[in-house]
Amino acid sequence: MSKKITSLFNFKKLQKFSSALMLPIAILPAAGLILAIGISFNIELLANCGGLIFANLPLLFCVGIVIGLTGDGSSSLSAIISYMIMNATMGTQLGITAESVAASNGDYAMILGVPTLQTGVFGGLIVAIFVYLLYTRFHNIELPQFLGFFGGKRFVPIITAVAAIIVGYLLPWLWIPVQKGLASLSTLVTSGHNANFAAFIYAVGERSLIPFGLHHIWNVPFYYNFGDYMTKSGQLVTGDIPVFFAQLRDGVPLTAGLFMTGRFPIMMFALPAAALAMYQEAKPERKALIKGLLLSGALTTFVTGITEPLEYAFLFAAPV
Repeated sequence: MSKKITSLFNFKKLQKFSSALMLPIAILPAAGLILAIGISFNIELLANCGGLIFANLPLLFCVGIVIGLTGDGSSSLSAIISYMIMNATMGTQLGITAESVAASNGDYAMILGVPTLQTGVFGGLIVAIFVYLLYTRFHNIELPQFLGFFGGKRFVPIITAVAAIIVGYLLPWLWIPVQKGLASLSTLVTSGHNANFAAFIYAVGERSLIPFGLHHIWNVPFYYNFGDYMTKSGQLVTGDIPVFFAQLRDGVPLTAGLFMTGRFPIMMFALPAAALAMYQEAKPERKALIKGLLLSGALTTFVTGITEPLEYAFLFAAPV
């Protein structure tokens, strides 16, 4: 049993999972830009389009991670079905109604029109993991001839739907205590006297994990679970990034951004400037080679906020 657990959480698989997180995360800069332009220039269409993406982050993470892990776009169907069934099961089991959601303090939510328990991005991660495991196990399954139509990849949505019912039934008993713990931890981390220390711990952890490709796992709770804000429409938003854009949309003073402060100026200006400095200090006979290496990395960093190509390039082009 211990060997199975070890193999499930070995370093290579954690790296693969971290890489899969990049697929949904890559959407967010574009979504944020659309939302910011819509709000700044009072373009309701753009504001609604950008806001829609942030309102459905759990589903985006669920689908994006499954596709990233399996490399098969058809697995997204299983992810969507499983996510909806899990939420419907939790809502039915707990007797959650639209009125319950409206009266709750954020413990419940309307997800794809279904009143259910608020699991946030973690709910999407849970579904993504069990869909990936079941896909890996069953996507090549062979059934008896009279059931042959349902064999192979067609069997995956069936087995994951059954698993989603089981997970939806069991998860509330585990998640409600976790939900309360996260709320307490969120308050502790984002409170005024702990904020600077929390930002320090986050930054040290992220920079330490970047060389191993595991920093995206570290980022998720800080970006999408710590901190909350009640919008003018009465919707509870959680997480540093969603709260930031929700407050921007409501036109209220910004209290979010604790874990984003300083990151994007560094990505957009400091790292490309470091690349320029390294190019200037390179030996003349090496400049042509280094120019292409650093320019592509600097452009990627500036446009997308993905710093790994440039930071890894530093390892090969460092003047020291």
